[in-house]
Amino acid sequence: MTAPPAAAKAPRARTPMTESVPTPTPTLPTHGSTAADPDRRRGPLLTAVRNVGIVLDTAARVVFLGRDGVKL
Repeated sequence: MTAPPAAAKAPRARTPMTESVPTPTPTLPTHGSTAADPDRRRGPLLTAVRNVGIVLDTAARVVFLGRDGVKL
């Protein structure tokens, strides 16, 4: 025995686009960090100092809190 054929779906009604309907503006994502200005770039020295700070912070967390202090 075979199953009866599925019923056909009714076509969806199309709504006309009018000029009076405002288009939603795209919003920035709220998760994570976003750059304040796309033209702003850090210099190589500042980037190196920032990366060293991140490494030292992570090392301190491992020393004082153990592996539970580091989210992987």
